[in-house]
Amino acid sequence: MGEPAAATRGESVIRVHRQQGFYRDSLRRYQARIDGSPVGTIAPGETEDFFAPPGRHGVRLTLDRIWTSREAVLEIHADEVAEFTCRPSASAIPSLVLGLVRPHRYIRLDGPTVTIRT
Repeated sequence: MGEPAAATRGESVIRVHRQQGFYRDSLRRYQARIDGSPVGTIAPGETEDFFAPPGRHGVRLTLDRIWTSREAVLEIHADEVAEFTCRPSASAIPSLVLGLVRPHRYIRLDGPTVTIRT
């Protein structure tokens, strides 16, 4: 993964990479939310950088306001990059059945891995 897009010094970067090669959701974009607010979308194979002030943040991905990932809570400092990877969590049938009970398992969100920008 490359360097983050033009972030100013002192800003933190939350980077999300969406794996491709999964049939389910291949034509759909996941909506990224930081602290409950939508900040952008991510398509299969894309890597997106979202900028946030240093501090404690919750990161979640959603699809159609029903299906979500877990909320990853992290503490990020100035000039750090927190990297996440996401993909569909399982095949469509188990996800739909489990989604009725635990919709947060529909999207898998792994991470964060935190590094310092130089």
